[in-house]
Amino acid sequence: MRVILFVFISFFLTLEGVSQDKPVLIDSLESIYDDISPVISPDGITIYFTKKNHPENKGGERDLGDIWYAESQNGVWNSAKRLPGPVNNTNFNAVIGITPDGNIMYVVGNYKSPRKGGVSYSRKIGENWSEPQPIDIPYFKNKSDHLSGSLSKDGKIMVLSLESFGTRGNEDIYYTFRKSIDEWTELRNLGVDINTEAQELTPYLAKDNKTLFFSSNGRGGKGSRDVFYSKRQDATWTTWSKVKNLENVNTEGADWYFRLIEETDKALLVNTVNSIGLGNILMTKTPNEVDIEPEIEKSMTASSQSVLPFKNNSNTSKTREKIKVKFEVVDGFSGNTLTPQLLIKGVNEMSKSSYSEIVMGKTSSYQTKLFKDSIYTIDISVEGYLDDKQTIKTDSIEDNSTVKLELLSLKEGTTIQLKSVLFKRGTSEIKDGSFEELDRVYTMLKKNPTVEIELAGHTDNTGSAKLNIELSQKRSDKIKEYLVEKGINPKRLQSKGYGGARPIASNKSEATRKLNRRVEFTIIKI
Repeated sequence: MRVILFVFISFFLTLEGVSQDKPVLIDSLESIYDDISPVISPDGITIYFTKKNHPENKGGERDLGDIWYAESQNGVWNSAKRLPGPVNNTNFNAVIGITPDGNIMYVVGNYKSPRKGGVSYSRKIGENWSEPQPIDIPYFKNKSDHLSGSLSKDGKIMVLSLESFGTRGNEDIYYTFRKSIDEWTELRNLGVDINTEAQELTPYLAKDNKTLFFSSNGRGGKGSRDVFYSKRQDATWTTWSKVKNLENVNTEGADWYFRLIEETDKALLVNTVNSIGLGNILMTKTPNEVDIEPEIEKSMTASSQSVLPFKNNSNTSKTREKIKVKFEVVDGFSGNTLTPQLLIKGVNEMSKSSYSEIVMGKTSSYQTKLFKDSIYTIDISVEGYLDDKQTIKTDSIEDNSTVKLELLSLKEGTTIQLKSVLFKRGTSEIKDGSFEELDRVYTMLKKNPTVEIELAGHTDNTGSAKLNIELSQKRSDKIKEYLVEKGINPKRLQSKGYGGARPIASNKSEATRKLNRRVEFTIIKI
């Protein structure tokens, strides 16, 4: 390993001989295609990058981008090859980062629900990578077609560029902390020290977890977008040093995807100066003024504490009213009081930004103060009950009110209606907003490996009874298919379409007929 690393470092120290102050093309990787998002593996042997519109891509020349790779041999990158396996599909594919052990790769996109977007992870299995699985980032929403970012060297932090809650203009930079391989904290905005009303793209966090490099078209510079850097000043992640332009790196073209190469004084970046608007991967020397600290300061490491995403502006600094609220959680059938853990997260109705997180446990009074102008989601978890997520708007709640929350117990014979699971009219195609509730069913089945359920589809009694049964069967089958794809054993799932045979309300009016058009599941074995 030391010999390989020495050869690898020597290659970068001697590349192009004399001057490394200006970026230079890596000849063996040069192509006529748009090459972006380079990431070097932790062992320094492999470079991954995205190649757009190549005829060998999964979707051919119209493909928005597949992941390609090249290996270093005797200090020279071999010709690039398309990464085989399920990591590449017909959507845009790019590597965000690889964990220090080289076993987990985080990639752009939600491979199970592409329209939902997000980040997924793939496991290294031998020489190949497994089918990516989506990670859970609470409240993830991207209003942009762009998503880029990087994984910290220790694998605990991701910085991402997207347009989400609290975005100042176009794409902003956010951060999220790892809880487990597939569970991360909600996105939080880096704030006004970094983000402008224009675009902040392709963030890269150096190994000290303090020095941030990113590209922006909102700070002036030499070209359409330049590379900048800044240092985090404290543990809030919203206080940063004055942003500086990497003048020796930037050109009159678009400069982005800047990344340091570990154990060397070199860096990678992408620019368009030598092509017709297409990206080339270049090598450059890390500017002398950039000082990367050798160790991660303990006070600067990942914390799950919530922080305000922005400094208050003069027009939003008015005192906001709070109200006292008490939560009461009961068994939905017996009415008995329960003592679960509540995770309460608030979203400011005005700015749509997450700003608070409250955890209540068995020893709490379940009483707190909430802002009057906000929407709160409440995650409820009790052993033996279906996990639930409920939403309240505090502008309709009076001070000193009690909010009652009901949970449904996991017992044989219990039937639970999936109220948020909806289909496109007359079809079995699941609507995008349905997957959060379906994922709660998946989580319940994962936590309770002996539970078996029947998935039931129901319609009203209008139209052909035969067609109603067929449609309801297709819909229940579709839900079963979704749960099986996520890893649930199909033997634990039965699906049945009942058509209009089991109404729960009158079919005499549309107002009550719609109650009969539903999907539910019944626990048939514990």
